[in-house]
Amino acid sequence: MVQMFYYENKGRCCKKILRYNGYPNKVLLYPEEGWARSAASSYWTITPSWWSKSRCKVVEVAGTRRYKTTAKMLDNGRGSLYIVGSFKKNIPEPDFKLFLTSNVTISDFNMGYSMTGSLERGSKRDNSFQTTHFAVIKRRDFEKR
Repeated sequence: MVQMFYYENKGRCCKKILRYNGYPNKVLLYPEEGWARSAASSYWTITPSWWSKSRCKVVEVAGTRRYKTTAKMLDNGRGSLYIVGSFKKNIPEPDFKLFLTSNVTISDFNMGYSMTGSLERGSKRDNSFQTTHFAVIKRRDFEKR
């Protein structure tokens, strides 16, 4: 049954998988090895907005801090999704690009992930983005039954 879920959702439209998982979707962030700054354990929640199919609400949770923003979702329909936006400018590296794909490997699927990707933080003004985190969304296929 689990293998059927893997083959049915591999390469599927990411917005449909987000809708299947339910709202809000928790994005777990793991820091990259080569990132120079200290990375607190944080996660994001993504909630697609009810008033637009291409907008979503992003909340970054790190300890007791919460940063909220509205971002744009760009889905190519072939299994990859870009979420682009920016937080308030008073934090370092306010702009972000989150890339998620539903083309996960069988080992990632066995670890419980429905989507994997990467997070790039930086500044649009300087056009200096760097990959800071590895991002995953856990699947919830067992909860729906």
